[in-house]
Amino acid sequence: MSKPWVRRMLTAELLSDAHFGTGSGGGGIDALISRDRYGRPVIWASHVEGVLRDAARRLFSNQVAENFFGRAGGDYQRSDRQRAIFTSLYVKDDPESHIWRATARESFDNRAPKDDTLRVVEYVPKGTQLTGEVELPEDELLTLQRLVQEVDRLGSGRAAGAGRVRLSLSENPVPLRNVSGAKGILRLLLRNRDPLCITATATPDNLIPSLAFIPGRALLGAMAAWLIAEGEQCAAALLTSGRVSVGDALPLPCAPTKLEDVEVLPAPLSLQSEKPQGVAGDVPWWAQPIAPTKRVDAWQVEEKLKRPEDDLFVFRAYASASWVCFRPARRVRLRNGRPDPHQPGASLFAIEQIVEETYFLTELCGSPEDVQQLTEKLGPVLAGQRWLRIGRAGAPVEVVQLAGLDAATTANVTDRMRLTLTSDLLVRDELLRWRTALDETALKALLGNDIQLGRSLQDSVPVYGFNGTSRLWRMPAVAIRRGSVFEVSGSGCAALVARAAKHQWLGERTHEGFGRFRLDVVLPGMQGETAGSHAPTPTGDVSEEAIAATTQDWFNAHKSLARTGSASDRKPSLSQWLDLVGDLERAAPQALPSRINPQTAGGRNWKHPDARAVLEKLAALPPEQQKLYARFFVRWLRAELRRQVKESQ
Repeated sequence: MSKPWVRRMLTAELLSDAHFGTGSGGGGIDALISRDRYGRPVIWASHVEGVLRDAARRLFSNQVAENFFGRAGGDYQRSDRQRAIFTSLYVKDDPESHIWRATARESFDNRAPKDDTLRVVEYVPKGTQLTGEVELPEDELLTLQRLVQEVDRLGSGRAAGAGRVRLSLSENPVPLRNVSGAKGILRLLLRNRDPLCITATATPDNLIPSLAFIPGRALLGAMAAWLIAEGEQCAAALLTSGRVSVGDALPLPCAPTKLEDVEVLPAPLSLQSEKPQGVAGDVPWWAQPIAPTKRVDAWQVEEKLKRPEDDLFVFRAYASASWVCFRPARRVRLRNGRPDPHQPGASLFAIEQIVEETYFLTELCGSPEDVQQLTEKLGPVLAGQRWLRIGRAGAPVEVVQLAGLDAATTANVTDRMRLTLTSDLLVRDELLRWRTALDETALKALLGNDIQLGRSLQDSVPVYGFNGTSRLWRMPAVAIRRGSVFEVSGSGCAALVARAAKHQWLGERTHEGFGRFRLDVVLPGMQGETAGSHAPTPTGDVSEEAIAATTQDWFNAHKSLARTGSASDRKPSLSQWLDLVGDLERAAPQALPSRINPQTAGGRNWKHPDARAVLEKLAALPPEQQKLYARFFVRWLRAELRRQVKESQ
């Protein structure tokens, strides 16, 4: 048995304004601050760990730093694993950010600023408190306390006085949860404490894509690795030998009220949507406002529809509730690193991540004895005292709730049903090649001769994996994609329904989550998606294309705002326009009224006819859109000013 672990709360109190960098681009100013899924400032765990690692090197040695924070690459052993697991530092309330500006001088003896060098940086204000958690062995606690005392600055601009911080550790009691009385099926509700990346390919380029769910093989590997690290090899063998199977952890749109009744599955391929209509004009169709998606059963209509994306899921809270569609929120975060420690410059790359605080539902199935034994050995994890590390860089994932279930009751059986794959299916043909589709012959070989195949909608998907012990990628495979739908009929439907109730799945590697299926007389059909679902580009380049086109028309109609005029022709400077953007970003109530009707001498510039016309156009917009339009208008203004400066040189 390993040494006991403890959990502490790590608090960062800002003693000066701080900028923690950002991994998400966009915006009307040069350097935004990092924000979480709720738009609040955050200090990513990777930055906290990096600063503490540097402190460990200064105070102790490289060897101590590698032992405490882990060793990247090379020969991998259990002793190389990171000892302390950090979450990012989050803030409960969203403070008003501070805007700092800097510019280059015209010359050494001329303090006049250069317009084309104006740089604006957003800072988290002094006094803000951000909190996170850290889990580590109890005998390493003194080392962490010493490192926390050593660090007094975080973020960028530390040499110039920014980012002064007071770090502190405090007790963090973890409420215990009763995990006794497990049955043959153990249902778990998981939550990722930090953004989570499940790499979707074995050969990523500068963008590392992520799956929208946690595959069963990844969850099984995380549990087995935790048990092996705790010296419980026999319990880990229950998972690796297949005696206890682990299903895919599928995302949920919200935390369920009753875990036993929740149903979630990948969107069936027959649940399709209408294709967007073409729109004439200068703006392409994909930049038009996105209309609510209508999803229907494709087998009930004659028109050609669009298949569901691989990140679309359907969910209902209980059996009599309506099915709804949703997508888990994902973001792309920019990072930089050095694959080769000796390379002089860092390489820029991007990671797609499932945002933090996303809920997942999974099931562990096996005999009651095996599940009970596994439950006892995983007690600290199931009780919420310990975290699992899953995905790229090992994001901490906790068990929020669990429930023991009996074997499912047999559903209504008819002579014609629809079989839906709720996970990828691995099946080989007679030449041991991976099947990419199932015909009736292959289906009978898999299910028996008393099953007939009618219509089907199916697709294939590559399957990759990573072996954490050997530090090598697993051999890739090809699977029939989750969500594929088959119409089956015949006397074998009753046996197939009973097989699903007993969790006797199809194909290979079923203990890793493959081959799950369900049978229905009628598949769920939705007429829309939940408010929590996100189209691929609702606030990114797609929706902003239309705003950019509109604000460009504004700028072309009021181009005098960018011209250099006489002293009597007073108009707002670029700095004043940026102040307006900052006030709208903070939702200041007097951002527009104080400029439309200025009462101070410094506000007289806003009385310019063109400036006033733009302000009135902004005031006519809904409040939540004003900041976006103002931000893009300032971009056009700024670009024109820079162009004029270059032409004059």
